[in-house]
Amino acid sequence: MSPKLFSITEKEQLKEKMFLSGLELLKEYGMTHMSVEKITSAAGIGKSTFYNFFMSKEDFVIALIEYNRDRFWKEIADILGDREKLTVPECKNILMSIINDKDSVYQYLTPEDERKLAEAAPEKAAPQLDEETETLKRLFSLFDNVRSDIDYAVVSNLLKIIAMTAESKEVLHESGYHDTQEKLFGLLFGCIFKENENE
Repeated sequence: MSPKLFSITEKEQLKEKMFLSGLELLKEYGMTHMSVEKITSAAGIGKSTFYNFFMSKEDFVIALIEYNRDRFWKEIADILGDREKLTVPECKNILMSIINDKDSVYQYLTPEDERKLAEAAPEKAAPQLDEETETLKRLFSLFDNVRSDIDYAVVSNLLKIIAMTAESKEVLHESGYHDTQEKLFGLLFGCIFKENENE
């Protein structure tokens, strides 16, 4: 029996349904216990339909990360509207939302999950430092009042450190967590924005 053929619109709708269902399952079960059966059941589709789009659960999670990335850029475009630049307060909110976004896939992945993703698609899952720099340059080109001497490697590292702090908050002092995040973000903002807008 040949696989069912879907129109482009149907494909996009099915993938979105799977991604939205899959994200909720990832939050609830983690990647290890989020089975293909659970994804298809939550999305109301058959397993054969899932395998029309994805080779494995790992392939699905990598696609889910890309879907969220595309969604992020659409949100940026919506905030920007017909303006050329985002205001500094908007930029700071965006940077904080990247770390604290409850829909970020990374915070629900264990180191073991990340290893499995890297094995499933080394070219997609491994850190691409040049690509990270290009992504930051693209994002900061939309920001107002960005420093001319910005060090993208330092900014990227700070973003990762803040993300790791958020992901490992259970091992930190809860009473100092909020202040720690504020200080780290203050350091990050100081590396991105010119001094007169840094307050």
